[in-house]
Amino acid sequence: MTHPWRSDRLIYRAVEVEDEPFLSSLSNDGESFMNAAPFIPTPHGKESAKNYREWITSQLMSAVVCLPPPVTDPTTLAADDKTNKPIPIGVVNLMKDDPRFVHIRRSEIGITIARGYQGKGWVLNFGFRHCNLHRVAISAFEYNEGAIRLYERLGFQVEGRKRDFLWHDGRYWEMVEMAMLEDEWRELYGSK
Repeated sequence: MTHPWRSDRLIYRAVEVEDEPFLSSLSNDGESFMNAAPFIPTPHGKESAKNYREWITSQLMSAVVCLPPPVTDPTTLAADDKTNKPIPIGVVNLMKDDPRFVHIRRSEIGITIARGYQGKGWVLNFGFRHCNLHRVAISAFEYNEGAIRLYERLGFQVEGRKRDFLWHDGRYWEMVEMAMLEDEWRELYGSK
């Protein structure tokens, strides 16, 4: 059986109050922020980080995405050594749908990964295997070509585009809407 809070390379842990400085750093990285949210790019302070933490923890599933802690000499580290903690690199969530649509079993992925770690992990297994979802959607801004290529390699299908969705860098860009269905996920990943 696979562990729902680990992958071969990543650890997923709960979002805590202590994560607010990290959440603030994600929101204040202009490039990463503009790849994740269609908001006017403004600096975010402590209150924004608190609001983001409260919102993300209210979703169907949310987690801080971490790299395993670096281990220099495993024989000298105690199990409760606070210096041997996972390294946060992003946040991921499966968004809670309107309660009127619960019978449809769908969600949308929200993901923000620090710039140096982008394109290296995923949460589909959790959504399909542990949340019994039937459909998982994700979207990317047209200018984020790397994300679109990654999502297609993972098996997401382009379903449509919202024209002139976002003003960024002096022009309007499309929002590329993508999704994966449960049977498509099982065909690609279900037996692994």
